[in-house]
Amino acid sequence: MNINISLLMFALGFGVSASVTAAVPPSSVATTSKVDAAVLQALSNMEYLRGFKDSAFRFATEVVTMEGDKVVGRHQLDVKISNQGYALIDVMAPKNEQGRRTLIRDKDLWLFLPSSANVVRIAPLQRVFGAASIADVLNTSYLKNYQVVQHSVDASTQRMAIQLQSTAKDSTYARIDIDYDTALQRPRSTRHYTASGRLLKTIEYKSFVDHHGQAKLEKIAIQDSLRQNAVVWIKMSDYQMAEFADAQFSKAALRKR
Repeated sequence: MNINISLLMFALGFGVSASVTAAVPPSSVATTSKVDAAVLQALSNMEYLRGFKDSAFRFATEVVTMEGDKVVGRHQLDVKISNQGYALIDVMAPKNEQGRRTLIRDKDLWLFLPSSANVVRIAPLQRVFGAASIADVLNTSYLKNYQVVQHSVDASTQRMAIQLQSTAKDSTYARIDIDYDTALQRPRSTRHYTASGRLLKTIEYKSFVDHHGQAKLEKIAIQDSLRQNAVVWIKMSDYQMAEFADAQFSKAALRKR
């Protein structure tokens, strides 16, 4: 299901409703049709690693922040995605943050703080789950508003390197480099950059789980370039297709449970 957020979710979508050929201009990939098809297939495979096409869904997430060998934060989240592509994230633990709710709808991100009953606007890279941001918890769309500027394939190691450049200046990430396993048809890692070329974070895709014949992401490790000694582990489980009332995904509903 596509996250319909025209500025923010260029980088944070759960899928793309448009065709692959429309999302990635033919001129942005190499001229060999076989390689073009391989690149587009790789990007298409990555669209629904944390979700389902054409269906609302939910999944459970655990976010663990490590500093060296020490656990400094642990969050349990319930993530819901509507048919319109809006996202609602409930904090289930720790106890002192229970009741916090985050809504991603169109261009807006809202955080409800039960301790003050306030609803505040937040940024996609703002850390709201320990050291993890909204951008870390949600899936990144590599097909929408990104173009392939270069790629290469190493047949001996069965790996493909893909470099993407954002076509929208307001995207969360200006450039993304993908290391893709062509044998398993899964990503190995992604590197995310600012417009100035500064590396923001590196994501390693550690494990996947089979869900009725579809590979879903189970565990990732995120290394923030500004916090060299810290690693954020995000574990996903209990993927389910679901149905939700549209009214759940509104700013007014954040205060209601």
